Parts: sequence; C-alpha cells; structure tokens
Amino acid sequence: MKFAIIGNLTIDIVNGKKKPGGGAYYSGLILSKHTGVTIYTKIGDDYPKKWLEEISSYAEVVAFKGSSTTMYELFYSGEGRVIKALSPGDKISADELSTISEEKVIINPVAGEIGEGDVLIFKKPCLDLQGFVRELRKDGLVTLKEIDGEFLENASIVHSSTEEFRMVKNLKLPDVLAVTNGSEEGVVITRKGKITFKPRKVDVKDPTGAGDAFLALLSYGINRYNELKRALEFALDETAKFLKLGLRSYLEDRDDEASIG
Repeated sequence: MKFAIIGNLTIDIVNGKKKPGGGAYYSGLILSKHTGVTIYTKIGDDYPKKWLEEISSYAEVVAFKGSSTTMYELFYSGEGRVIKALSPGDKISADELSTISEEKVIINPVAGEIGEGDVLIFKKPCLDLQGFVRELRKDGLVTLKEIDGEFLENASIVHSSTEEFRMVKNLKLPDVLAVTNGSEEGVVITRKGKITFKPRKVDVKDPTGAGDAFLALLSYGINRYNELKRALEFALDETAKFLKLGLRSYLEDRDDEASIG
C-alpha cells in the first residue's frame, strides 16, 4: 500500500526560529513509519536543501518548481495559534496534479494551493479541510472563510477541526467525516451514524501536526483494517505517541517512551 500526500511544504518561523512545516510534511513523515509515501509539493529555491534531503530519507518527494515557498510565522497560546503568511507560495496546477498515479491519495493543503475542483481529479481521496477554509488577508494574517461543502461527498475520509467545520455550508457527507476538538471529545460521522471519541491523555509540549497525523493515520488504518472502530483506535494511539515523543523520536520508533493514559 502506497500513499500520495499532496500539499505545500512550508517554512515556519516559530519564536524566531525556522523549521519545516505544512500538513503534507507531518502527514507524510508520520505515515512513512507505516507504509510507502510520496509527497507531492510545490516549493521555490528558497526551501532549504538540507530539509529536503532529510524528508527524502523517509519519503519520496516530488517537488514541482515554484517561484517561492510558502512561509508562515506562528504564534501559540495554549491550544490556539495565530498564523501570519510571509509568503503565500504557489498553487499546484491541475496538469501537475494529473501526473500523480497512486490510488491512495491524501490531499492536505496549507492554504488554497489545491482548489475544491481539483479534488475531482482523484477517485475518493482523503483530505484535510484546513487548507480549503483558510484565507490569506491582505495584512498577511491567516483567517477562516465559509465554503460550500458539496465537493466533500467526492472524498473518502475528511478531517476537520471543530472551528473549521463551522465554516462549511451545504455539507455533503464523505464516506467518513472526523471532527476533532483539540484535547476535547471529537466525533466521527458516517452515513450510518456517529462515533464519539476522546483523544488519549498525554503530556503535549507542541501540538503542531496533531490533526495532520490523525488524518494520515486514520486513512491508513481504514485501508489496513477495513474496520472504522479499529482504525480509529489505531489513529488515536499513534497520534498520542507522536505528540508524546515528538516527530523525530516517533520516526525512530521509540514507542517505549510513550506513556498513554
């Protein structure tokens, strides 16, 4: 089983320090621990080659040529954050998307580099709502906008935060809709009903990438187990391990350090 992860890799500035980021970064690397992954992204020459080499040691990277890389400055307060776009990056074209041949596809844009119509290029992809409801204001601040949710019925699995889900009007259900609410209770909605769930209790130093991890792990779990409840337990367990250990230790398989209550 091999997955294609689509979305722009980003340069994130947190407390004045540059670090790699983007939904495709976290989804792709975390999923690489469990199965084969190719990350499809659009970056400029300003993306650090050292970062690209490190990512490529875990997952194959197909980098479409962009004029610049998406760059964000992030400010955290508890589980909330404020994001300012220093560079919006470039959109991934339909022609570029049409070169992707993997059957298992996760679409995880950061902010508009993949359009709602582009979802139709793929057969039942998984996707994160985040990059579809984000809007870049003229002052650079990243806010949320309302969208028409009709295109979501073409997806297999959709992940959204509670706040992002409120931005969806005219919702057409995908096969599985997972709505998370930080450390609070979340819900999985299917055409057959609802399943509520509570994230595992862990000591979280940095929540960045939690939703991206959950989406990737749930998508993989459903394909692996072919059973929603078992896939959900797998996704919750592994997301907790990632949050407890941090990305690098998680990828090094140091699961014994995770204490999940």
